[in-house]
Amino acid sequence: MSAYHEIFVHPGRPLERLVSDVSIACGTPLEPVEDESITHRANLGFAAVEVEPSHEFEEDRGLAFDRYDSLVTVRDFGKDMERQEAAARRIFEALASLRRYRLLLVHDVQRFIASAEPEGPDS
Repeated sequence: MSAYHEIFVHPGRPLERLVSDVSIACGTPLEPVEDESITHRANLGFAAVEVEPSHEFEEDRGLAFDRYDSLVTVRDFGKDMERQEAAARRIFEALASLRRYRLLLVHDVQRFIASAEPEGPDS
């Protein structure tokens, strides 16, 4: 079973804004897909980036996944974990620089890597 890097995002609405911001962070447009949980996907050549507008993860290992609306997953096609983490960090940092999302970057929904908070009183 493969392990992925995930970016939990709040707010995940409006979905169009999140998809646009992730597209810019990826440097390529995310395309709509018909999948049970994934609504948009981009191919980076070496990895897929997938957006899920909701998820069913709850608090685990002290990580409050239930505080986040949406999920962005990075999957390296060659299972290169260093390259996958580097791509996930680039996307995370680009989203964090916007200062409009609460973010949580993890590996395999088990290992905390980084977090970011938005500006403003609702953070």
